[in-house]
Amino acid sequence: MGKYSKREFQLGEWWLGQREGSPAWYAFRYDECKRRTERVSLGTDSLERAKEKLTELYLQTRVVRDEKPGDAPLADVLRRYWDGHAKNLRSASSNRDCINRWLDFWGTAYVGELTDVARQEAFHKFMRERGYQSTTMMRTISIGKAALNRAVARHELMSAPHLLSVRVGDRPPMGRPLSVDETKAIYAHAAEHVQSFMRWALGTAARPEAVLELHSRQVEWDTKLVHLNPPDREQTPKKYRPIVKLPDSLSSRFEGWAVSYLDQPVVSIKRGLLRACDRAGVERCSPYSFRHTVAREMRKGGVAPWEVAAQLGHSAGKEYAVTER
Repeated sequence: MGKYSKREFQLGEWWLGQREGSPAWYAFRYDECKRRTERVSLGTDSLERAKEKLTELYLQTRVVRDEKPGDAPLADVLRRYWDGHAKNLRSASSNRDCINRWLDFWGTAYVGELTDVARQEAFHKFMRERGYQSTTMMRTISIGKAALNRAVARHELMSAPHLLSVRVGDRPPMGRPLSVDETKAIYAHAAEHVQSFMRWALGTAARPEAVLELHSRQVEWDTKLVHLNPPDREQTPKKYRPIVKLPDSLSSRFEGWAVSYLDQPVVSIKRGLLRACDRAGVERCSPYSFRHTVAREMRKGGVAPWEVAAQLGHSAGKEYAVTER
């Protein structure tokens, strides 16, 4: 290596080295095509920090194809899921928290180690001891499952181990239904973009994220249909976004986002909604409250459960349990 010291630590094709007389660490690998050694500065003179940065570089540059579970670092699978998908979602913050729970417990484990049922149960215990509810635990497990399934679908991983579930049980809807008077009061004290959200949430019974992502290109004005699923979003059975009727109250044409602030799409409506509740003197509610308010009013009006389920994007399931809840 000439003026560089011997290999101190190696991962795959990358290794650590230093210039003679310099404490700074570099990452090296040999480029077969160019027939020369490539060097990358790691910006540190700490060997332990250099090892961490070399690991990051290795994970970022390695080419993965049909890796066996026993050879696939779990952290690598989670990182690719985050970089390629999870960080671009509206739920990015929650997704990051879930991934961090996986990393906090599993650390440098390989995917193959997930077949150890006792360790999975220890992971559940780890989360319970930190005060996480069963719903949060199940979401964390679901994020891990999604990362593994994505790696299999992209032929980066040969197979994905089975992940144990956590019993959640029946739980109330994610937002209390509102009375007509409460809804009127909140609307009267809401900012304009919150009022827009309320109109579309009540008019479509869509999930909050679907309302916030709704664009004029998803509305068929002549046939009065609203495609709640954007053309670039893959439909998912769990949170299916249906095509619904455009109510007459929402038939005024517009261009751009249905809910916007200063001509920009609104990322979260929660804070503005809470302020409107406080100004109106109404018990605080969540963005989901309008969806559940519509569902309750439909059932009170005698609408059949399968029609309510179709409006909400629910699957039939056992006696429309989710819809009826």
